[in-house]
Amino acid sequence: MNLFLAGLDHTTAPVEIREQLAFSQTDLPSALMRLTVSETGAPPLFSEAVILSTCNRVELYGVTNPGTTTQHVVEFLSTFHQRPAESFAHTLYFYQGEAVARHLCATASGLRSLVLGEAQIQGQVRSAYEAAQRIGSVGSILHRLFQIALVAGKRVRHETTIGKGAASVSQAGVELARRRLGDLRGREVLLIGGGEVSELAAQNLIANGADRLTIVNRTSARAAALAERYGAEMLDFGALPQALARADIVISSTAAPVPIIYRHHVAEAIAHKQRTHACGDCEPPTMLLIDLAVPRDIASDVAQLPGVYLFTVDDLREVVSHTIELRSTVLDIAQQIVEEQVQEFMSWMRTQEALPVLTMLRQRAEEVRNEELTRALRRLHDLSPEQRAVIEGMSRSIINKLLHPPTRCLREAAAHGQGKRYASILAELFNLEH
Repeated sequence: MNLFLAGLDHTTAPVEIREQLAFSQTDLPSALMRLTVSETGAPPLFSEAVILSTCNRVELYGVTNPGTTTQHVVEFLSTFHQRPAESFAHTLYFYQGEAVARHLCATASGLRSLVLGEAQIQGQVRSAYEAAQRIGSVGSILHRLFQIALVAGKRVRHETTIGKGAASVSQAGVELARRRLGDLRGREVLLIGGGEVSELAAQNLIANGADRLTIVNRTSARAAALAERYGAEMLDFGALPQALARADIVISSTAAPVPIIYRHHVAEAIAHKQRTHACGDCEPPTMLLIDLAVPRDIASDVAQLPGVYLFTVDDLREVVSHTIELRSTVLDIAQQIVEEQVQEFMSWMRTQEALPVLTMLRQRAEEVRNEELTRALRRLHDLSPEQRAVIEGMSRSIINKLLHPPTRCLREAAAHGQGKRYASILAELFNLEH
């Protein structure tokens, strides 16, 4: 089987590497085309491809063409992202065949997430599949694989309790802020971004007592809609420096390809706090920044400023580690569901081994039927259209009834892993080698 996966995630690569290999929505069309369309006359790496790129993982799913190797995929990543291969190759994992299906089903079920059972990943898997489908890089194999994986994710969420509790990176980020600062009431919270992560953060902030939210986003309409839903203040993106100057907590999750907050932004914000709140007994101003974006929204050297505490998605491990223990009791059930879905996919894949021989058998039968039907009709000169239709229908019925038993037998054999053996026998019996 030539089903293939190359990827890296939060368990193999730090955020510094993941952000270098992340694919933005604008990257996907060209990346998928380069993977599946030949530019040099040589076969492309994949005949089918889907790219899953989230804050915690970058994964390339594909059906490889003959001759494609792991090194070719590494070179693709290096060339596309203009990064030396030696800077990231050691963080990659590679799977083939059944292991690809098992990994994707587990991923869609939230079993490979930083936050065990996270709810967002299923939507991200669906979005990756639909994006590739729009571009035209999905064929029958990846279509079936992703449909099976999405069913696995749905079943795990409905048939187990693994999704209960802190089931998103956003909630983990808010929990980190609560642990560091205690009561969130009266704290000035700045949310940067207008997507799903920001919305979930807003929900969790309010649930944890935050009552002073400001939302900044490049698209004012999305920020305004979020602000209205959660009773927050909305500011234009140009007002980001002023918003930083009054913020105690900053949670950022945009899709920007480069940082939007640099050291001088935060330094100016802290200086403004010092000027406006200076008093002899006052504690020096502090700022807690939580960067949930990949690529990162906040430059790493911001953390060197006095009174500034910067956290990335990789720092959420301390918050979510206890959820793994709490949910370990349902892991066995979730993994059993995943395995059932994997075996359903593998059974389908095995039946595909029989299709070429079944197609040849049907074509050969049709050739014989047409030859004999043509010869018979030449001898019967005065048939009415109705009579000719009866004879032709009879010939088709005979072929269908003759082919039904070997077709059923071969499909059943293929589903039990005997497809190649039975296909070879059938091809030899009916002289289908050519």
